[in-house]
Order: sequence, then structure tokens, then C-alpha cells
Amino acid sequence: MRASQKPQVSVIMSVHNGMPYLKEAVKSILSQTYKNFEFIIVDDASTDKSLKYLKSVHDKRIKLIKNSKNLGLATSLNKALKVAKGEYIARMDADDISLPKRLETQLNFLIKNPKVDLCGSWAELINEEGRTVGEKKYPKNDKEIKKALGWYPPLIHPTWLARTEFYEKTKGYDIRFDMAEDYELLVRAKEKFQMANIGQKLLLWRLGNKRRSRQHFRQMDLTDLRIKRKALQKGYFGRLYILTVIKKTLMVYLIPLPIKVRIAKFLKVA
Repeated sequence: MRASQKPQVSVIMSVHNGMPYLKEAVKSILSQTYKNFEFIIVDDASTDKSLKYLKSVHDKRIKLIKNSKNLGLATSLNKALKVAKGEYIARMDADDISLPKRLETQLNFLIKNPKVDLCGSWAELINEEGRTVGEKKYPKNDKEIKKALGWYPPLIHPTWLARTEFYEKTKGYDIRFDMAEDYELLVRAKEKFQMANIGQKLLLWRLGNKRRSRQHFRQMDLTDLRIKRKALQKGYFGRLYILTVIKKTLMVYLIPLPIKVRIAKFLKVA
């Protein structure tokens, strides 16, 4: 990308102690077949060698932001959104791998489907050693996605590519729902925006015990319940949605945490 050329896509990523997977994640974005993008990386007060590595990468497309203290994913992504210049915003996580044609494929999809505001993709699941352990395929069309939204986020967060207007009109991530900020945003955007998943695996989605979802499972579980209660109050899914909220409440408070972690791990790989 030339210095005078405005990026069409802004890739936003936050990292907190991302080594050793950070290098693969960064390389996978810089090696995309589509080239006209900026890569905004927020170092969320890492204490490992993440910041040192990021400073060593000499690529003009990278814009590095450093948090003086750990602020969490939602706040860090909002900081990246404020400086993003692209017409489209792509998400990326610091331990995943975007396949080479990811940006090209998703951008072409949104250009060909002007009514779609946000698209994700399917993903291949890999373990900490990088070996394939499964796949994740979510609903592709808007109707099925919004039906699934009542229970879970059916667009994998690090596969998102959205029109910038999507983030402008929703005002970005709600930091009160950190740990499930993507789910809250999807539910909040349900009534006004169209969503889709591309039926191709464009991301290697890494599973591992060190993921945020493993370390803070209890907090994420409670946040998920808060989102569902909010959706019930707003009437996003109709009156019968109270049954889903009751079911989730029982799961949160009656099922032991170790069992829920095993179930979540199984469902992700299944």
C-alpha cells in the first residue's frame, strides 16, 4: 500500500501476552493476497515479549497502539476503531491464523452483496500445536443467523468483516459486556443490520487452555446471561424467549464449572 493511498480495509486486533502464537497471527494478515489494508494492533499492556516483537516488525501497514494498563478486549477494540480509516473493518485475534485469501474473499462478498452489513466465515479448529482438531460451520443466511442469536453468537468474532457504518451506527463494543462483547453487539444490531457467513473456512481458530474463554469461563457465562436478560427486556426475540433465559439461568447456577468447560470444549470441536 502506498503512503498516499487510503486503506480500503482496517484490520483491528488486540493482544495481551500473545506469544508464541502472535507471530503466526501477524504474519497471516501481512501475507494476505489482498494488500490495501492497514493493520491496527493494540498492545493491551502485555508483560511478555509481545510488544518487543510488534516493534520489530517493519511494515508500514501496521499501526501500533500501546495501553499503559490492561483495559480488556472491548475497550482496546474501540480504541482501534477510533483511528481506523478503512471503508471496511476486519477483526483478528492474536492466537488465530487467517488463511491467505480471507480478506479478498470477504471483501468480494460484501461488494457483491450490498445489503449485507457484516459477514463472517466458517473456521477450521486447531489445537495449541497447530494440528486440526475439528471445524466450525455456522448458519450462512441472515434469517438463520438471527434465529441462532437467541442462544449463541453465530458469527466467529475473529472472522468478522463489516462495513464501517456498522460500527459507527452501533457505536462499537459495549465495555460493560467485556468477555462477550461480540455477542452483545450482534444481539444489539439484530434489528437493523443484515448478517451472513461465507461457507468457506477462512480462519484457523485456535483452541487451548490459555484462551480467554478458558481462563474467565465463569465471568463469560454470567455476561452471556446478562445479554440474554437484556434481550428479553428489549423484546428482541419475543415473549417465549423467557424460556431460553430460564434455561440459561439454570445452567449458570446449577451445572458445576468443570462440567460446563468440558461441554463447551466438546461443542466447539463437534
